[in-house]
Amino acid sequence: MTPPTTSDSSLERLWRTALTPRWLAALLALIVLVAAFIVLGQWQWDRTQDILAAERSAAAAPIDLADLVDDQGSWNNADIGRTVNLQGTFTDDELLLANRELDGQAGVWVVTRFELDGGQTVAVVRGWLPNDASPSPLSRQSVIIQGVLHPDEEFYEGANATRVVTVDSAALADAWGEDVIDGYVMLGGDQGDAVRGVPMLVPPTVQVGDVAFPLQNFFARWLYLDAKK
Repeated sequence: MTPPTTSDSSLERLWRTALTPRWLAALLALIVLVAAFIVLGQWQWDRTQDILAAERSAAAAPIDLADLVDDQGSWNNADIGRTVNLQGTFTDDELLLANRELDGQAGVWVVTRFELDGGQTVAVVRGWLPNDASPSPLSRQSVIIQGVLHPDEEFYEGANATRVVTVDSAALADAWGEDVIDGYVMLGGDQGDAVRGVPMLVPPTVQVGDVAFPLQNFFARWLYLDAKK
């Protein structure tokens, strides 16, 4: 009979050790722990998805801009991309911001100061026109409009030193001599008609749709939500 090799002996000792009650109990505990992690992970995922769905639903619903803005004309960055309603009047303060393209054609953005019924004013990007067009006159009657809330555009430092070239509330306030709510609203609604001087709508430059769930923040978000209990 051939004597067992050292390797066979080591393997046999390993199996004997693995089959002892102590190691079998440890294996069982590990299996239970892994199963618990799987169940808890699924619960965390479902719970977070429900919360995100509720947040997205709330964010998708149009809201009055006046409800988002404080007395200093500021609002929370979390509201970037929200659809907002504005009730008030377009004013005579209007600027054409050059070097703006739409579908590859050069033109301008038409930016008008809109006075809310509550007294505050906000810059409204009415849309785009080709360089050789002039915006049509606006009614000065009270209207209700809807658009997407944007933060101030950020170009290089001093971009608006000689003339306003970006939609920046501070620069616009200086140009118009009136306080302006932070950021601006990109007008929505009808498509427009450049031939008649009605600006063509400009697609929002911020994220307004759903975004993929950030897996890298999954556990961090769960811990944060539990800590708030």
